[in-house]
Amino acid sequence: MRRTVSGRKPDAPTPRTFRVIEEERLALAQLRDAHDRLRLAVESSDIGTFDFSPITGGMVWSERCKAIFGLAPNAPVTYEVFLGCLHPDDRARAEATVARALAADGPDNFDVEYRVRWRDGMSRAVIVKGRVFFEEEGKARRAVRLIGTAIDVTERRRAESYARLLAESSTLLASSFDTEVMLAGVARLAVQHFAAFVFFDMLDDGGAIMRSAAVHRDGTRAEQMQRAKEFKADLSRWPLDNPIAAALREQRVVMSQQPSEGGGQVALDEAHRALMQSLDAVSLIVVPLIARGRAIGVVTFARCSVHPPFGNAEREIAEELARRTATAIDNAQLYRAAVAANDAKSTFLASMSHELRTPLTAIIGYEELLADGITGPVTDPQRQQLGRIKASATHLLGLIDEILTYSRVEAGSERAQMEVVEIRMVLEDAAALVAPLVDDRGLVLVVELPDGPLSVCTDVQKLRQILVNLLSNATKFTEHGGITLSASRSRRQMLFHVRDTGIGIPQQHLQQIFEPFWQVDQRANRRVGGTGLGLTVSRRLAQLIGGDLSVESDVGGGSTFTLQIPALD
Repeated sequence: MRRTVSGRKPDAPTPRTFRVIEEERLALAQLRDAHDRLRLAVESSDIGTFDFSPITGGMVWSERCKAIFGLAPNAPVTYEVFLGCLHPDDRARAEATVARALAADGPDNFDVEYRVRWRDGMSRAVIVKGRVFFEEEGKARRAVRLIGTAIDVTERRRAESYARLLAESSTLLASSFDTEVMLAGVARLAVQHFAAFVFFDMLDDGGAIMRSAAVHRDGTRAEQMQRAKEFKADLSRWPLDNPIAAALREQRVVMSQQPSEGGGQVALDEAHRALMQSLDAVSLIVVPLIARGRAIGVVTFARCSVHPPFGNAEREIAEELARRTATAIDNAQLYRAAVAANDAKSTFLASMSHELRTPLTAIIGYEELLADGITGPVTDPQRQQLGRIKASATHLLGLIDEILTYSRVEAGSERAQMEVVEIRMVLEDAAALVAPLVDDRGLVLVVELPDGPLSVCTDVQKLRQILVNLLSNATKFTEHGGITLSASRSRRQMLFHVRDTGIGIPQQHLQQIFEPFWQVDQRANRRVGGTGLGLTVSRRLAQLIGGDLSVESDVGGGSTFTLQIPALD
């Protein structure tokens, strides 16, 4: 029996309804697609995400977020678990940041960096960014949700720290030639960035090792570091598997684990073993200091049991730090050797010049006795020969005096005796001293005296010597024309000019002419003699009395040397 249920038939779907359903389906598909892209982007960028409800206390972390905080993927997460993952020194700051963000008048977002401590003791640097959502309940405003991201920036911070270490150590190494200062400074920088303590051991000529620096991160270990610094050993006594001996003999980097337990035969005796055990070293990087192919020492970087062992990143930074330190030490040794050689040269020049000056003075004295007829009559031809002897001896004596002055200036024993002097007198004296030389060469010497009295506070002997040197130099290189000596005042400077009409100086040699023993004409048979020290001595003396010496010149157009010294106010 068939029953018929009476009633209204349902409305048939309209085209508009189909269109709305299709739009909703497409929107859901696009939403799922956007969600998948966002999830892939977050996962590929190693970003952890979290969602926290301040009302219920519920917390949801992504697997990556748990990994960043050192938790297993299936580990339960609560706010207390979160706090327990933080470094003890950063917990209070993290709690304060969360409390401030969730407060009714708090900000809508926050950005904070703190350290996470994993169960193995390793610390990681984490940046956490979050957004807080609030709802209005009456007139009150309360936080209902906190979402955010966490990203591990440990490697970035480590790279930044190591870059600062290398930059700071390079600045330090370039600022001193004192080896002990350099090594102690580099050791202090190293313990600030990646090591618990650092030893620098240097080799002496006899093969013994002298500890030049011992620095610990913990200031309370100063006594142990002092005992460690007193360590001295003969390299030949060390066993082959000793890390320091191996690094020196084979010139290679040695990494050692658990050295405080005697691994690698680090300790040479019981006292040494007790010291190493008290320092609690669990990881070593021993790097030889190599300069020009030879080992000059070794640096040891160590970490204690509270720190993770060294890895490849630390090895690379240790090698680079050792390379820069070895180069700086070698440069310092070369500099000291150069200074010693220069001092020896100055001492030799002063000694030999003094020894040569004594007999020359006697020769000039005996020539004067003979020329005056003290020992008997002198014929005109003989007098001419005696005159040539005196001229040659006087010329040689001038060269020796030039060397003596240079050696005194180089040794720092030359001093300025300052006094007020009238410029006219100095110009006239200098011109009178070189007048015979100028006349012999058929030149004209013009002295342009300043109008009225003009005084300066200086060392009059050194000022006169500079002007005489400049005038003599101009005379040597001038064949025709003349030389002009003048003085003028420009603001707070007194200027002395020596102009000539000589051969001039090529532009590329204008600074070289002030270098010791350098001359424009370097040929063995050059026409103009001299030591090549006149201009060097003149500039050094000018600087000694607070001034300087400069030159302007054109080939074939003559030269102008300008001496400037401070003027009286």
